[in-house]
Amino acid sequence: MNRREFLSSSLAAALAGSSIRGMSQRGSGSVPNSPRRILYVMADLTETNPARQRTLVDTLGSSGFNVLILSFLEASMGGGKLSLLYNDNAVASLAPRVPALLAQLRAGFAARKRIQISIGGWGHTPTFGAIRSVGVPAFVRQLTEEIIAPLGLDGIDIDLEPQQGGLENWIGVHRDYGKTIVDLTNEYKRVHPTHLVTHAPISPVAAEMYVKAMSVEGRKISLLEGTRTPRGNNVDWLNVQFYEGGVVVEGTIADYYRTQLAGPLSTTPDQFGISQPLHFLTPTFEPQAKQPLEFCQQTIAAINQSCADLQAGKLNGVALWDYRQVAPDINGWSRGLEAAFPG
Repeated sequence: MNRREFLSSSLAAALAGSSIRGMSQRGSGSVPNSPRRILYVMADLTETNPARQRTLVDTLGSSGFNVLILSFLEASMGGGKLSLLYNDNAVASLAPRVPALLAQLRAGFAARKRIQISIGGWGHTPTFGAIRSVGVPAFVRQLTEEIIAPLGLDGIDIDLEPQQGGLENWIGVHRDYGKTIVDLTNEYKRVHPTHLVTHAPISPVAAEMYVKAMSVEGRKISLLEGTRTPRGNNVDWLNVQFYEGGVVVEGTIADYYRTQLAGPLSTTPDQFGISQPLHFLTPTFEPQAKQPLEFCQQTIAAINQSCADLQAGKLNGVALWDYRQVAPDINGWSRGLEAAFPG
C-alpha cells in the first residue's frame, strides 16, 4: 500500500494558530446546544421532475431533521482547469430552481435547517487529488463562487473514502490526503468562520487517524491536532460511520466509544481542542445495515451510559445515511430520534 506522508511541518503553524488569527470561536464551542438530527440527501434535488423536487422539500422541511447534507460534490482536473459538479451537474445548470428550493428548505418551515454539501464519498478519491493539484486556497475560492454562495449553503462535510478495498485502503487514503483535508478544513474556516465543517470517517479511521497520534517525520500528530486552534477545533464535529466499513467487529458501539473515541479524547482536551467529546462525536447509522430506529435509540442511550463517568458530556446528535432509506416514515424517524435526546 502506498503510504505517503499525510502531514507536514505546516501543521505546526496550524497548531500554533498562526494561520487563523482573527477567527471566531471554533469547533464544538461554536455549535448550538440543540441536538443535531442529521440526514444525508443524495441526488434527489438534481432530478428533472419539479413535482418530485417540491415533494422532497416539503417532506424534509416538515420533518424534525435539522441538519441536511447534500451528497456529493466532485472535483476533477481537465485541461489545467478545475471542474466542480454536484452529482454530475454543474450548479449553474440547476439555477434558478435548486437555489430557490434550498432557500425555502432552509428557512421556510417551523425550524431552520442548516444545509451542508459533502465532498468526496465512496470511489471519489480523485476529488482530493484534484483539490491538492489546484491548491487548497484556489479550491476554496472556486467552491465558494460556484457552489457555496449560489446555493446559500452553511458549510461542508469532508468524506474521504477509498476507491475500493478494506480498512488498509481507508487508512492509506488518509495517509495520502490527510494533509489535504487538514488544510481544506483550516482554509475553509478561515474564509467562512461561521460555517460548519464536519468530517465523516468510519469508526476505525476516527480512532486511528483522528484520535491517536501517528508517527510522521519523527513527530506525533493526528488529524484533530492539525485542525486545533487556540479557541477549539476547526472541525465542528465528526459524523462517525458505524456501518459497513465502520462496523464494530468485537464488543458494542458503546464500548468502542468508551475505549477508542470518547475515552481518549476526554483525557486530552487541550491537545485536540475538544472539551466535550460526546458532543463532538456524532454516531452515523444506516437503516439498511440492520440499524432500525430502535437500534439507534438503544445505542444512543448505551453510549451515554457507558461514558457517563468520563467527563465527556453527552451525545448531542445522530446522523443517518440516507434520505431514501427513511423516506416512507421520515416523521417517525425524526420524532424517534428527537425522543432519544430528552431534556
